[in-house]
Amino acid sequence: MEPILNFCRPIKSKNYKQHIILLIGDEILKGQVVDTNSHYISTRLHKMGLKVQKITVTGDDRHEISEEVKNFSSKYDYVITTGGIGPTHDDVTFEAIAIAFGEPIILHPELVKLCSEFYRTTDLESPGMKLARVPQSSKLTFPDDDGERRMNYPNISVRNVFIFPGIPQLCERSFDKLCSRLFETDHKFYTKNVYFNVTEDQIANALTLIVAEHPNVLVGSYPELFNRYYKVKIILESSYEQEMEKAYAKLLQIVPQETIVPQENIFNQ
Repeated sequence: MEPILNFCRPIKSKNYKQHIILLIGDEILKGQVVDTNSHYISTRLHKMGLKVQKITVTGDDRHEISEEVKNFSSKYDYVITTGGIGPTHDDVTFEAIAIAFGEPIILHPELVKLCSEFYRTTDLESPGMKLARVPQSSKLTFPDDDGERRMNYPNISVRNVFIFPGIPQLCERSFDKLCSRLFETDHKFYTKNVYFNVTEDQIANALTLIVAEHPNVLVGSYPELFNRYYKVKIILESSYEQEMEKAYAKLLQIVPQETIVPQENIFNQ
């Protein structure tokens, strides 16, 4: 297999907020569950013009989670966690985040009411009431009411840490309904894709030239081993639209035209 060439380098910042996604769950580390939450969240954030700096995984261990949260919350603008909230013994995310910030766990009145209605019990020691026990400074952000009972549970945030469920369907629905309210930005990423019918080594010099002449444009090179229509996909990306357009025009100018695969040949098949 040919190596993937990396032409990306740090570019001039527009003061984008930096996010980290912390996936919580032994099942991910053991390969028992395929993570889709980080892909969904990072895709949504990128479309909003927000930058994901790192994605990491930790198991269901209070100490490890609390250390990760404490460390990341001091380095990044926002920490997004998924997993570890629920009624069972291995759901320890709320407790771990409380430890990270030196806060006690409390029974939140609004969550007690919600859990009582959902689990049909008033027993504060019942497993379902574990979802009502959150760090003292927790902020609750409720999605708009769409009549779906499961969506009544809010996003819980503590300082700059935003806690989402691990079940992909619930995580995606919750994030979809709340992301624009929780993470605001007026920034945008501008991108262009170029497809080639030659291997990376045949266009590497051209890409190196683009990187040198356009330092605020990221150039990603992604080979395709078994695609019928192209062998390499190049993605140009920048926070600056005009600079990205100049880099795109320059790339089309300096590579042999016969190596470029028209996009209509790919997407009209």
